[in-house]
Amino acid sequence: MSKMSRNSSHFKSDRHAAVANSSVCLDSCSCGTWIKYSLFVLNFIVWIAGVAFISIGIWTRLDKGELGPFDSIVIDPAFLFIGIGSLMFFISIFGCTGAIRDNICLLKTFSILLALVFIAELVSGVLTFVFLDDLELGLLSYTRKAIENYYDDASLSEAIDYIQNTFKCCGGSGYNDWEANIYFNCSSVARPKCGVPSSCCKESTDMTSLKNFQCGFGARKDGATVASYTIYTTGCISALNALFRNNFLVFGLIAFSVGILELAAILLAHSRMRQILKMQQEHASRHVYEMQHVDSTDQVSL
Repeated sequence: MSKMSRNSSHFKSDRHAAVANSSVCLDSCSCGTWIKYSLFVLNFIVWIAGVAFISIGIWTRLDKGELGPFDSIVIDPAFLFIGIGSLMFFISIFGCTGAIRDNICLLKTFSILLALVFIAELVSGVLTFVFLDDLELGLLSYTRKAIENYYDDASLSEAIDYIQNTFKCCGGSGYNDWEANIYFNCSSVARPKCGVPSSCCKESTDMTSLKNFQCGFGARKDGATVASYTIYTTGCISALNALFRNNFLVFGLIAFSVGILELAAILLAHSRMRQILKMQQEHASRHVYEMQHVDSTDQVSL
């Protein structure tokens, strides 16, 4: 009789422990599922964006072809799109696979890579501000080379015209940079001498008039005051600097949002790794307990 009561009490305690463990597991599993699929969806969106960036970069590169002096990894935006897209694509694969398969190794690799990217972004931002003058000098040097080869490359001409039309500027540091081109040089015998391309010209207020592609010819010969009536005299580097300063808050918010998303992804991955480790430990403990319970039951039956 006492043996049966001991077995009954032992069975009740085991049942209560199992119920407690199941309720804890239920809470843990619901939270773990939320973190798991949130991390997967976040990385899947980044993966799609990475594919889109790579596609845009490759399409732009193939469509434009060679850009002469602008054919550089530093200057050509196509290379920037391809590089950023490849990085997003590569890192998000670790995040997606690690989250859906509960793989600690992949999640740890994802966290380390994303942390390195976050640090690199901070360092690059600081270096950009520190070496802003050197960056500006480099851009001026590239612009001068582009101006010298303006008529030698159709794709390059289109790129320069697009920048000058969009930002309403002329040349790199100013409209007199076009003196470096053999056709726009004031000592040239060509018709455009002492002038600028038509993309430097101010738009006519007469909506019915067609664009005059010779509007910039000879525009520099009478000085800046006279030239300012027909063409833009501000350099494109200054225009880009003004654009950045005027929209500094917008760029700052974008950078801050990206940083927050990266930190959130790192925290989600870290939380998921802790949950996986906890579940593995609980599974191991439960296995040991069941083995001990089987041994004790066998001994009691004997």
